[in-house]
Formats: sequence, structure tokens, C-alpha cells
Amino acid sequence: MIAFKGDERFADVEFIGVTYDPVGRVLKLSVSSDPADNCEAVLLRDVAAFDVIHFTRQNIIHYLDIARVTAADHQAFVELARSEGAALALAADPGPDILLGAAFVPANGATIFALCRSVEKCSRDGQPEYSVTA
Repeated sequence: MIAFKGDERFADVEFIGVTYDPVGRVLKLSVSSDPADNCEAVLLRDVAAFDVIHFTRQNIIHYLDIARVTAADHQAFVELARSEGAALALAADPGPDILLGAAFVPANGATIFALCRSVEKCSRDGQPEYSVTA
């Protein structure tokens, strides 16, 4: 059973772009507004799988649902994401590691599902302001 908990530190973050670096396995959300930390980007590191659904011009995060996902539950997370409309598939065998199952819940705009090692809110100079790790 995957147990999610909400992280309100991501509430009201507005992101305006999504890029993925397959070599570094980093998913970057470019941020235009962040009331809590004034971050410039949200980075998901060591991404094993992700999908972005219903991306629009204005994408505001209501909160981040996160869970520590054991190796036995990797596929269960993928199936959960698919049941919500994602086309999620594991990019590679993530191995025996515990990963972070992340679901960005939208206030409007996009929903994001990802299996990754960490989620970081970063400042303009790329330094982490706040992070959640597996």
C-alpha cells in the first residue's frame, strides 16, 4: 500500500514550462510565481518515470502528494498514475531503491506524476531552497 502525504510548501506555485534532460534524468519545471520560497524552478532528480497531463498556459500547483515507494511498489505507483490518466512507464529498471512517488495536484492546469529520487525548489542561482528526498 502506497501512503501519500501532502506537502503544502508547493501550494500556489505557478509553473510555465517543463523540460526534461534524459542524460541527467532531471525534470525541470520553470516557475513564474512561488509565494512560499520565491523559487525559480522545481527540479525532480533521478527520474525513473514521469508524465505531465493537461499542460496549459497557466499551471498552478495546489499541493504535492508524496510517498516513499519501495521497489516492490514501483509498478503499483505506475498503475495508480495510469488510473488517473497518465501514460506512465518506467524508463529503466529503477533497481532495488526506494524512490519518491510524486503527484503534483493542480489548482488548474497540469497534473504531474513522477518516480524520482528528490524534488527541489531552487533559487535563481540553482541552489536548493527546499527539498523532499526519498
